[in-house]
Amino acid sequence: MKKLFTLFLPVLLVNSLFAQLPVSTIPENKNVVLEEFTGIHCGYCPDGHLLAQQFHDANPGDVILVNIHTGSYATPSAGEPDFRADPLGSTIAGQSSLTGYPAGTINRHVFPGVGQSGGTAMSRGSWASSGGQMFAQPSCVNVAADASLDISTRVLTVDVEAYYTDNSTNQTNKINVVLLQNNVEGPQSNGATYNPGAMLPNGNYNHQHMFRHLLTGQWGDDITATTTGSLFQNTYTYSIPADLNGVAYDLFNLDVAVFVAEGQQEILSGNMADMTHIVPPGVNLIDLSSTTNMVLPASFCDNNVVPEITVTNNSTIAVDTFEVSYTLNTNTPVTQTVYSSLASGASTTITFTSISVPAGTNTISFFAGTLAGTSFIDNVPSNNISSSGSFNTMSPFAQMTSRDEGFEGYANETPAPTGAILINPLGHRVFIVDPTFTQGQPIGAFGMSPNSFRWQFINMGGGDNASLIFDQLKFSATQGNALIYSYAYAQTSGFENDRLQILVSEDCGANFTLISQKMGPDLATSPPVAGANFYPNAGNWATDTVDLTAYDLAINDVMIKITGICAGGNNLYIDDIIIDANIMASTTGITENNNDFLSTNIFPNPMDNTGILKLNIDKKENITIDIYDVLGKQVKKIANKNLSSGIHNISFDVSDLENGSYLIRTQSKDMINNLKFVVSH
Repeated sequence: MKKLFTLFLPVLLVNSLFAQLPVSTIPENKNVVLEEFTGIHCGYCPDGHLLAQQFHDANPGDVILVNIHTGSYATPSAGEPDFRADPLGSTIAGQSSLTGYPAGTINRHVFPGVGQSGGTAMSRGSWASSGGQMFAQPSCVNVAADASLDISTRVLTVDVEAYYTDNSTNQTNKINVVLLQNNVEGPQSNGATYNPGAMLPNGNYNHQHMFRHLLTGQWGDDITATTTGSLFQNTYTYSIPADLNGVAYDLFNLDVAVFVAEGQQEILSGNMADMTHIVPPGVNLIDLSSTTNMVLPASFCDNNVVPEITVTNNSTIAVDTFEVSYTLNTNTPVTQTVYSSLASGASTTITFTSISVPAGTNTISFFAGTLAGTSFIDNVPSNNISSSGSFNTMSPFAQMTSRDEGFEGYANETPAPTGAILINPLGHRVFIVDPTFTQGQPIGAFGMSPNSFRWQFINMGGGDNASLIFDQLKFSATQGNALIYSYAYAQTSGFENDRLQILVSEDCGANFTLISQKMGPDLATSPPVAGANFYPNAGNWATDTVDLTAYDLAINDVMIKITGICAGGNNLYIDDIIIDANIMASTTGITENNNDFLSTNIFPNPMDNTGILKLNIDKKENITIDIYDVLGKQVKKIANKNLSSGIHNISFDVSDLENGSYLIRTQSKDMINNLKFVVSH
């Protein structure tokens, strides 16, 4: 039966005895207050979050973390949440002399030799060592606090005490009371790369210790008695609004930190307050958690799934009304209300109707929580969400027999072109790149086009990999199939064995067969590049042809996967991919039809500095000879000849062509041959 309640009931009072108070009168060393300046678009900030949390966890009870979103990296783009608490946060950052992100201050103290621009802000590599120095210093003051939050009135009450075990060097100190929020869901650049433990099941980032408000104003309230034996006591209240800059306050994920400073700088010590929630009579605080064991597609061609959520009641009482929902990608949630009783410690699985998912990368997020208007409030919301994890689907039917992909026309950092998916399990910076990174210089193959596709190996770990997979192709009526592509790669020291693999599947990605692999020095097209990202110039490119004739006339459709595997080297690029028929026929130069080309070869290949190429051909009927670029555009007509029997040597000038890969096509009434050659001035 549904239990209804109203929040107009009298408020239940909590015990007035606090856990933290009274404050200790025994001399102690300083606690550390780490104020970290961060932002959702700061690529290395997740590493800062992780290092700060590890420092905190290694020193339980002695470290207070305050994450302040401020500066250009914290400025949200359209549709993104605004986590800034300015001007309070930006003013704190402004007195730290920070010059780069992530940066942090340890007790707003200047540590010589490590501060940015000589100020209190330090890079993340100095936080732990500087904090260790602070731990070793005696504190003249001990700080303690307790907080209570009335969930009906949203009034936060904080009782603070500070006891001086020694004289302060300043006659007046400042008490600061800081409101923080944990488990704030939102975006974060490189979250999966540098702090994967903070990633939520739906792909968003779980922000912690987020600075929200100062109950004592920008620089705190005065403490005027700062000599040995002095005791400061005060109570602060704050009515918590519904949101800050559109980001909702979650009443069950708030923390309060307190600290004493000599002024705007030099924090003497601090502490976290114990938090108590005041709830109306008849309201039950519970904890429902969500998991899922839904069956994922067995192959890329399976686009039907059945959403399924398992709800566990972690409370000490039964819950007879709750709701569950799932959300496919960013679509509208699909919700069910559950009215059957779920006993304490019990679990139940709810299955939704089968759905079809679109081609591409998909995620189904699940939610379990209380229903508005009932007597239940879930006060542990951090475990209400679960996820299928990302899974990929593609068109189950091949639409084409060939594929040309130059990665043009896509925005920078697009994961994959149309008709392809990116499998990037660790969320590395693997995507289409444009001249954003090269001051406007083209980054396509041989400098001939703006865009290419990149694996940023320089920021990946050994064994990390990502794969670009193209929609299926139909080879059932084609022969001489091959894949031609251009690539550029640099090692870091000359000893790395990064790999570029070409794989083929005939069962829609359930299984792949490795058919080509380049690695290490065989893959390198540039001398090693250390200490900075490798960006190829026109001369750093090469072209390769991969034989696909094993799949000629294949009954099953063919799927191509291109995988980059990191082994500590620098970046890898690919471009100008052609998957087509009749390519390998010209490479072998062997045919069985008397009217076909008996031999075809071209030299020198690559072209030498004369700019003249020679084509040897044996043919006894009229042929045309043309040159095409890797995108299939005709760039030069060589000849239209009626040849007599015998071997013919045809010379032609290609000095006017740009550097890159080309196909020379010889065509008769019943045969087309394509032969690859490279122009390199």
